[in-house]
Amino acid sequence: MSVGRRALAVFGWFAAPAFAQTPAAGPSLLPLALTLAFVLALIPLAVWLLKRLGAAPVQASAALRVVAQLPLGARERLVVVEAGERLLVLGVTAHAITRLGTLPKPLQGLEAAQPAAFGSLFSALRQR
Repeated sequence: MSVGRRALAVFGWFAAPAFAQTPAAGPSLLPLALTLAFVLALIPLAVWLLKRLGAAPVQASAALRVVAQLPLGARERLVVVEAGERLLVLGVTAHAITRLGTLPKPLQGLEAAQPAAFGSLFSALRQR
């Protein structure tokens, strides 16, 4: 050993191991498996808790039904909604929903409305 290494060994900075260590058999997979089981058990618990607190998605109501819609821009659209016996024309934007008017219930062709037929609904609203 050189003089420099002896000086470092004396101060403990470059000490040779006193005995040879044998390598471990390998990392234990038990902590990994337990953590995975814990996380997987939390998923049904979180779903149950969300349902219990009422934060789960609301199912569609039978009283409300979107009859037709017409996109007007990137985030704006005109929507006809059937609410009981009434047809409501709504303006929907990213920030608000505004009732624009109502339509008479017995509109012909409304049940089988295609995107092109929506223009006739809008013109009927403008005539009122």
